[in-house]
Formats: sequence, C-alpha cells, structure tokens
Amino acid sequence: MDPVKEEAVVPTAAGDAAPTPEEVLDQIRAEIASGTPLVGSLAVRFYRAVHALDPTATEDSLAVLPGNRGVQLYDSPIAWAPMVAGERVLDLGCGSGGATRAAARVVGPEGMVVGIDSSPECVAAAQERTPTELPVLFRRGDAQAMGNVPDRTFDCVVASLVLEQVAELDRTVHEIFRVLRPGGRLVASVTAFDRLRPIDASFMGAVIAVVGRRAPGALAGRASRASMPHEPRDQLAFNEAGMATVEEQDVQFAVVMADLDDAWAVFSRTYIAHVLDEEGREELRAVLERRMPHTLYLPVRFLRSRRPG
Repeated sequence: MDPVKEEAVVPTAAGDAAPTPEEVLDQIRAEIASGTPLVGSLAVRFYRAVHALDPTATEDSLAVLPGNRGVQLYDSPIAWAPMVAGERVLDLGCGSGGATRAAARVVGPEGMVVGIDSSPECVAAAQERTPTELPVLFRRGDAQAMGNVPDRTFDCVVASLVLEQVAELDRTVHEIFRVLRPGGRLVASVTAFDRLRPIDASFMGAVIAVVGRRAPGALAGRASRASMPHEPRDQLAFNEAGMATVEEQDVQFAVVMADLDDAWAVFSRTYIAHVLDEEGREELRAVLERRMPHTLYLPVRFLRSRRPG
C-alpha cells in the first residue's frame, strides 16, 4: 500500500493563467526591496517560486562539493542516521531527490523511501533522475501537514536543507514525531553560518551587504536567527513535539572559486541571488569579482534526533 497518497491539485480556471515563477519572484523582490520582511507566507511563496524556477539547484551546486573528513551532503547524514536494509524512510522536501536516492540505496529492495515536496517541478525532476529499480515513490506534499501519512509509518525521516524553509517549525516537528514509529530517527542538515571562518565571514559580509542595500526585507526571519537548533524557538519546537535531545555534527564544504565564473556558477543559484533584481545581481557580481580567487568553506550542521520509545 502506498504510505503517502497523492496531494490533490486544483486546476487553474480557464483564461486565468497562473503567474510564472519569475513573475512571482519579481513581485516578491519589489516587496522586500521596500523593506517588507521575507517571513511567513511571503517566504513560502519565495521558496516555492525559486524551486519551480531551478528545481535541481541544491543537488547540482552543493551536493557535488567536497567536504572535510570525506563528508557528502546526502550520503553522510544517512550513514549517521543510521539506516539499514528493509527500513521505510520519508524524505521531507526532497527536491530533485538526491537524499531520497541515497536512502534507497541503503534500505534496498526490501525497504521503501518516499520523497515528498510541495513543488511539482521538484517532484518531476526527482522522478526523472531516479532509476526505476530503486524502491522510491515521489509525491507532492506539505511537511507541515502530512495528514495523508498514517501515524507511526516510518523508521526514519530525512530533511536535507529544508527545515529552515518551513514557515512553522513546531508544526513540522510535530508531524515528524507523528509519522515516526517509536524509536524512529530524524536526520537533517541545516546551514550554520554562525560557524564561518573569520575570512569567510568577511567574504559573506560583503555579499550580505549587497542584500542589505538592495533587498533589506530579506534580512529577516531565518536570516536574523541563530543557526538551528541553537535558537530558543527551535529548541522549544523539538522539546514540545516530544523528540529526544538533538545531536549535532558540524561539517564544511569547500567552494573553490578561481575567478568570477566559478563564483557565479554557485552564487547565481542561491537564494541570495534570487532575492536581488538585475541591478542587485550585477552589484553582487562586482563584489564577488573583487574578492577572487577565494575558497569559501561553507558550514553545514547535521542534526540527529529520535522519537523515544
């Protein structure tokens, strides 16, 4: 039986064409340029538009980076979970399916991995990239409201660079707790910019200064909080949901930039570039060019918790 039913999609009324992702982003850029905070429903719309426009960005630009101690963005958290053959796994915000496929290779044909994402473009990209022999299902779904997922269904939940994007972390963690079996694990990755090396903090400070000048509303929400799970509100979300103490493992991924082309190949696909209009992106390019060459050590934090039982 399919553990996650397909989310119903309401068709657009005839003659009422939906705006393109770029049109949505243009509207959001205008709002945050005037100082409207990029939080709540506005942030949700922003992330959905970016993912629709570039559904494979994370897998193509970040998952290929070399990590210290041999870590890899998708395989390493799954090994730390740890997963074993035959388990059932849920990948929240699966994107183009990098972590989903990594989990499927571990659980094997006796197991099952379900990847859900609110973006139909991401689901389509994940399906296209996934060999048919892997035990994987992809579905549209919302991490904050997984009512179509039965209680205590999964042995492990994976959330790769997605928990920072949900509007209400407490709802999401409660849902994770609900769908995990007793003793089931959560393994996640989040960015940890409070762990930047001083030289990289200076580099990113120059980048963020462009955002502050061009899109000040973007410096709100997650951008103004401590990295997960150190923010008190984040700690409260895990505690109130009933999850066990969150374990942490900090890692770094090397972004080697010999010139502007190298830098732009990465930065053009980030949320930072997407909050900027064309003039802002040109200013960002100029800032990056002045600081080339540079190797940026991108800090990522792996998180691990479990449902007691």
